[in-house]
Amino acid sequence: MKAHELLPQVHLVISNFKRWVLDVFHGVSAKHLQSYLDEFCYRLNRRYRRTDLFRRVLNRCACFAGPVTYAELTA
Repeated sequence: MKAHELLPQVHLVISNFKRWVLDVFHGVSAKHLQSYLDEFCYRLNRRYRRTDLFRRVLNRCACFAGPVTYAELTA
């Protein structure tokens, strides 16, 4: 039995992730792969409430985080 027959939803999500990465970022590096996966999961879990996505992300950044340097992000 093939993977897409056994777990069709998992196959669909992985396919969507690969297409999203190629469309938006034109590829990824192993160094930042977890960040790309985190963003994809965040967007996937909120795909039906996208109207205020940008406002919610800004709110989270302002309320729960201070300034972050690039070195801290990639450490």
